[in-house]
Amino acid sequence: MTVDELPLLKSEGSVVGRLSPLMRQLRERGPVVKVRTRAGDEAWLVTRLAELKQLLKDRRIGRSHPDPENRPRYLDSPLLDTLVRSDDPEVAREIHVKTRAALTPHFSAKRMVALRERVAARVAAHLDRITASAPPVDLHAELSLPLSFEVLCDLLGVAEHDRFMAMLAGAGRLDESEKVAVGAQELFAYLQELVEEKRREPDEHLISALCEAEIDDGTVCELISTISFSYLVTPTNLSAGIALFASHPEQRERVVRDPGLLETAVEEVLRLSKVDESFQPRYAGEDIEIGGVVIKAGDLVLCDHYSPSFDDRVFDDPETFDVGRSPNPHLAFSHGLSHCIGAPLARIELQEVYGALLRRLPDLTLAVPIEKVGMPTDSEDDEQMGNGIARLPVTW
Repeated sequence: MTVDELPLLKSEGSVVGRLSPLMRQLRERGPVVKVRTRAGDEAWLVTRLAELKQLLKDRRIGRSHPDPENRPRYLDSPLLDTLVRSDDPEVAREIHVKTRAALTPHFSAKRMVALRERVAARVAAHLDRITASAPPVDLHAELSLPLSFEVLCDLLGVAEHDRFMAMLAGAGRLDESEKVAVGAQELFAYLQELVEEKRREPDEHLISALCEAEIDDGTVCELISTISFSYLVTPTNLSAGIALFASHPEQRERVVRDPGLLETAVEEVLRLSKVDESFQPRYAGEDIEIGGVVIKAGDLVLCDHYSPSFDDRVFDDPETFDVGRSPNPHLAFSHGLSHCIGAPLARIELQEVYGALLRRLPDLTLAVPIEKVGMPTDSEDDEQMGNGIARLPVTW
């Protein structure tokens, strides 16, 4: 089969809590299937949970590629280009371990308690403002997006919230490659300014911690960029969960009656939160046999964290939103060395937002059908990395 004959991996505009027809078809083909990316290259897509977990633990998979300029691409994105390393995989792994060691104290239990208080205060302030207005209100624009950026800036130690948000938006677009290239250059120039400032005047925030980890400035900027764009998933998770609660009143009522279910409800939201372009692009350092196929050294591997959440070999009734689902072994935060170090903070955000909404707006409902809440399609203008929700109009 030629590249052009392979199924094209594209945005379809899926519904929150539902697996798209394309992803369903690809999963039926097998746990690891060959696809054509939006950049026109071949890639292996992992569709089932067991195989995804196996690959995420495999030391032969990583971001390194021996020939980055000629590697197969997932997207034509200058930003993603900066994340592919030419280092020896072991060198790249050593850098990864060193940076995680520097970051870990910022996600300690003690630190999370302090951040939870700050997140709760920000949520309360946003809801005070929102409830002072007449519905309907777009909670994605008015709550999920601004809250997530504020928490990210608090974590990093970035004072200029609006400027940083604009920089990320410019660099994170998936269209207009020339503008994206300029946006990526402006973002990295701004990050370099931040790094130089934190080296002169260190503080208790995350950028300063990276600066103290004996890592060169270029790598520090790449890491800040990676952390920032990874964190752009959070607005989608927040909005998807609001949509699920608003469209499933019986599940919402379960949590209202028993607030102890909030933690398992958040895990269920994470399982069902679709993020457009949610594939982690990785490269095989050696030949790998898995799922009945052989991935060749240098091949592009796309680790999909969404389709495996609907794996009926693992989850009973996978398209059912069940706030009490347990166990819930989703891989929304990846696995192994790739596990998202910011997962505790993301969970705190979701818990604080949903808890506050259920207390203050218990009769919250969608102002549009849930089908209209889903991610943008390829035909829409909103081609933003990490943007799995276009809008979330609600009423109460």
